[in-house]
Order: sequence, then C-alpha cells, then structure tokens
Amino acid sequence: DTQATGKGGIPMTMHLGDAAWARATDGLMRRRDRLALMRQLAGAQLGELARRLGLTRGPAPVNASISDIPVPDSAICKAAGEHLADTLSRALDLHSHRTYYWGMLLARSEGLKPDPELLYVSALLHDLGLADAELPRAKSCCFAVNGAQLADLFLQRCQWDAGRRASVFEAISLHLNLDVPASRHGAEARLLSLGAHLDVTGSHLHRLSRATAAGVLARFPRGGFAGEIAATVSAGHHPATRAGVLGKLGFEKLAMSNPLDRTG
Repeated sequence: DTQATGKGGIPMTMHLGDAAWARATDGLMRRRDRLALMRQLAGAQLGELARRLGLTRGPAPVNASISDIPVPDSAICKAAGEHLADTLSRALDLHSHRTYYWGMLLARSEGLKPDPELLYVSALLHDLGLADAELPRAKSCCFAVNGAQLADLFLQRCQWDAGRRASVFEAISLHLNLDVPASRHGAEARLLSLGAHLDVTGSHLHRLSRATAAGVLARFPRGGFAGEIAATVSAGHHPATRAGVLGKLGFEKLAMSNPLDRTG
C-alpha cells in the first residue's frame, strides 16, 4: 500500500492498481509497488506448486454450458460491443468476450455473484490500451491505466452512471494484478483479472471442466491470439509498469504455452 494526500491534506491509502493509485502514478511503479507485485507473483507460484503437489484441494471443477451464462443486452453493453469491434483487432475482440465468460464461470468456483452488466462492460473494454493507436503511450503509461481512462471517456460519452463508470475504471486498472481480492475491490474486479489471466496464460484453467472450456473456445475461437498478445510484450512497455516487469519475467513464454491452445 502507498500513502497519498486526499482532499484537505488528509492521507488516503492506495493499493497497487486501484483507481487512486492509477491517477497518482499513471501506472508507473515505485519500489514498494514492485515489491507488492513480486509478493503477488510469489503467492501465485506457491499456490500453483501446492496444488500440483496435492497439498491443497479446491472445489470440483465447474461443469457448465456456455448457454448457462447470462449475457446482458442493455444499451450500454451493445455500445461497448460495437466500440470494441471498431477499436481492437478481431483476436482481441474474441479475447475480451472469452474473458467475460471465464470470469462468470470462475464466479461459480469462488461463490461470487457479480453484476453481469458491470463485468461484461469491463471485460469488453479492458484492453483498449492495446489498440494500435494507443500502444505508443505504453512507453510512458501503463496500458491498463490508459485503457481504464479510455473506457471511462467512452462511458462518459454514453452518459453512463458515474458510480458504475468508477467500478469499470478500477476493474480495468487492476486487471494486470496477480491477486485482486473481491473483499477489497469487488467481485467484478476480481473476476475480470481471473478471466483475463486465464485467457492469456491458462492460470486457473484446472478450475473448469474440459467440456466447459471447450464450449467457450468453440463459441469464441482463439485463432492467432497467443502470438498477438505475446507480441505486445515487445511493444515498448515502460519498464516500471506491471506489463514491463511481467514481460521481463517470462510473460511471452507463458502466453505461447497456454494450455487453452491444446484444449479440444
């Protein structure tokens, strides 16, 4: 956690990736932020090792049909879908839709009840910072923070509720974190992060049945997604951003060896 000054000079607590942190830092990590990210990475690695050694047991894998997942069709959801298709590549468009489904499926594993509209809008808009026109900004600003700002501007133009816009901003800004507690940031932020990481690296895939994963991939095929997302690692991300640090730690290798690309 970092301390910043709020209104009237009152200190406020910021957490790596949240909205207050994003606005104060533009997504450029300081030493304490890097340490927080390393703690998250260590926790994720230890958790995976314990699972593989059979030291921990989670719930049975989720077994559900893609048709069981509600797809909100409000005006804002339709607008977000159109904006996504107009702004990002086909591969990132499909990734964004898969992220929503992975998040909703993992909600069942975690016992969470997200707001489908909030999660859907967050998932569809979460990678706006990876648009071709925006990638140059990644040299000076975290793409997730930039993406949160772009999503907020779009939702402002749509005259969407300010409180719901704030939830989307925070979820998108946080989604690069390796641990996003629902108790602190809400179910939607946690599930966006889990869904995005599952689609990019295959983390938490063991929590879904093979048939469940195959159903999502049949509806939203991966195509050349792994290669495209791996290429973003060499797109010149600022070395102090989460993307820059994770890229140095082997992100490209993880993306290219995602077990989802072997799921039939």
